[in-house]
Parts: sequence; C-alpha cells; structure tokens
Amino acid sequence: MDDSSRKPLVRHAPSGRMLEAADRLASLGTLVAGVAHEINNPVTYVLANLTELDSLCGALRESLLGYRSALQQALGDAATPQIADLEAKIAAAGGLEIMDELLADAHEGAARIRDVVRDLLSLARPSTMANESIGIHDLLDSTLRLVHRERTQAAELDRDYGAAGTAIGDRAKLGQVFLNLISNAIHACADCQDGEQRIVVRTRDTADGIEIEVEDSGTGIPAELEVEIFTPFFTTKDERGTGLGLFISRDIIEQHHGTLDFRRRPGGGTIFRVTLPRTTEDCDGDTSDGASGSRNQAQHRPG
Repeated sequence: MDDSSRKPLVRHAPSGRMLEAADRLASLGTLVAGVAHEINNPVTYVLANLTELDSLCGALRESLLGYRSALQQALGDAATPQIADLEAKIAAAGGLEIMDELLADAHEGAARIRDVVRDLLSLARPSTMANESIGIHDLLDSTLRLVHRERTQAAELDRDYGAAGTAIGDRAKLGQVFLNLISNAIHACADCQDGEQRIVVRTRDTADGIEIEVEDSGTGIPAELEVEIFTPFFTTKDERGTGLGLFISRDIIEQHHGTLDFRRRPGGGTIFRVTLPRTTEDCDGDTSDGASGSRNQAQHRPG
C-alpha cells in the first residue's frame, strides 16, 4: 500500500465531557484519600488490639485449665459435677476453640480493610518516583526473602538470572510490583493440589532493556477471566485479594516506561513478564556472553 494513502494521526482536544470526567476523578481521588486516612487510623488500633486480645485469650485458656486442676485437687471427686457444669456452659457458647476462630476471622477482616485502604491511598496519592540505578537481582532476592516462609510451604524455587544490566527507577515501587507478582505465584501454587509446584524467577537482557519473568505451575487464570486480570477490584483470590495489586503494578511499570503482561504456561500455570528500559550505562557497556555467562546458570534452591 502507498504510504500517501495512510491517514495522518489526528489528536483531538479533550471534550467538555472528558474534562468534566477528569475533574470528577480528581475530586474523587481527594475524597478517597481523606476517607482512607480516616479509616486507616482506627483499623490500626483494631489490629493492635486484636493481637493483644489473642494473647489474653491464650492466658485465659491456660488459667481455666489451671483452675480445673486446682479444683480437682482441692475437692476430689466432689468437683466433678461443678467442672462438668462449667464445661457445659463453655461448650454451649461454642467452646474455647471458637475464640481462636473468631479472632482469626476478625484479624483477617481488619487486615483486608487495611490492605484495601493502602492500595486506595497508593492510587489517590501517587508519590514522586525516585530515579536511581537498581540491581534487579538484588531487588528480586530481597523480595524473595520477604516471602520465604510462605513460599517454602507452597512451591520449590528456581532462580534463572541471565540479565547483566541494571534498571533505572524507584526501588521501593518496583519492589512492590515484584512482591505482588511473586505473592500471586505463591497463592496459585498453594491452591494447586496436583503434585509438587514450582516457581521460576527469570531475568534476561533484551535489545531494549531487561525482561523479568515470574513463572508458576499453579492453578492458572481461566481463559474467560484473562481480559479482566488488570481491572481494578477484580480478583481470583476470593477473600485474600483486594483486586488492586495487578492494576497498581501495571501502573507502576508504565510509569517506568516498561510493560507488564502475562501468558499461559505450557502444562498449566501462568508467566507474568515485566520489561524495563536499560540504563544509559548498560547501552554503552559490554554485555557479551562472556561477561554474563555465570549468570546464565539457573540457581535452584530447594525449599
């Protein structure tokens, strides 16, 4: 086709409706930030008090057992009817075990509120990004250490570090992205009951930058839900997720002029891929195979 037949790209000025919608969104962001802040403080108190209450319930349980033993020693067989009556009342109320269940449910609910508020604040009040050179492998390793215990219970881990370069950007924000992707992989593996699961964290140099992949052999994403995966408040984790993690992660990566996408893993599971632009030093430097050969060895560390 002749290039002259192509229509030029025309950028239209924002319409009044678009400007009105943008203004509403800005006002909504301010409102959300204020409400989230008001919720955040009492939720912090609730979580702290639930932790204290959990300790008190444990002490109460030990005390009741101690009183029972003391009553038996003091009254002998005569204490049996009194102990049975007290235990029947406790059982009628749900038993001592119900305390643990109620506290766990309350703590999980409060923690979910805290996580939603944190994510809303992240959306409503985007902070200024740092601009520093980041060693991707160091950042990935520090992130993996944060979830080591949870990961060892769900899957084996392979590190396949092949990138020789560094990235430029905000270490904390990129760490948030990698933590989200790795946590999602852990949850997908934990939900999969078919044999031993595996997570692979892989890096590669590309012509334009650095590619980071988080691969898991878990439950995967149903085909009909793939189009929704980056939609705000959409989650496949039932009560465990806020539905904002991937939405925020993609926004962070786009702020770094990179991309975040995913594909199905052959045999089951998912592979999420992050691409980040290279630093100027990497573009000018030597990235020959000899310089990075030692990094091309997959490092397998069993859980």
